Amino acid sequence: MVPLPLFKFASLFVRHISKYGANWIKVQAHDHPKFRSIAARYGQTMHQINMRMAVTLLRDAAAEKRAREKAEAPTVKTEEQMRHEEALKEKNKAAQKETSKSVWRRKFRPLPENKAVDLFADVIGDSFILLVAGGLILYEYIRAKGKPDPNAAKIAALDEKLRELDRRENELEEAEKQQQSRVETLEQAIDEMRKASGKKRSFALSS
Repeated sequence: MVPLPLFKFASLFVRHISKYGANWIKVQAHDHPKFRSIAARYGQTMHQINMRMAVTLLRDAAAEKRAREKAEAPTVKTEEQMRHEEALKEKNKAAQKETSKSVWRRKFRPLPENKAVDLFADVIGDSFILLVAGGLILYEYIRAKGKPDPNAAKIAALDEKLRELDRRENELEEAEKQQQSRVETLEQAIDEMRKASGKKRSFALSS
């Protein structure tokens, strides 16, 4: 009879319960006054980080697109135009560096308090679910690693049987060789006895 995978059922149950834990955290972030103030403060911090990352990524993508379009445009340029473009490139690089630095110092418009609390609660709730799932996966890995592998035990038993069969086969081959040697010795002795008896008969007839 195949045993029930109790650990898998338990892990599914814990993962399901963790969703209720995440929802409880979200509710407490709105209802508990102290927790709400912490959630609002850190939610605003998360919002500022998200906005800075989004602006940085969008600006980099737009700059790359403009540079690609400019490079692909087939134009014939004079030496003076090339020098002018090089100067513009250097100026744009310096401006881009300054802009990227200023983006991370920039203060964006803050979220309303409810939205900041929602953002913080969503991040904390999802992190709680991921933490529970990661803990279960790690525990299952450690548990499976410490458990003896049934396939390895079966393979070892089969190897032992094969070695035993090889040993018996070698013993049978050795016994067969010894038996063949005895038969050859007996045949040789019989031939010698026949030769000796033939000599005696011929000697008796001649006398």
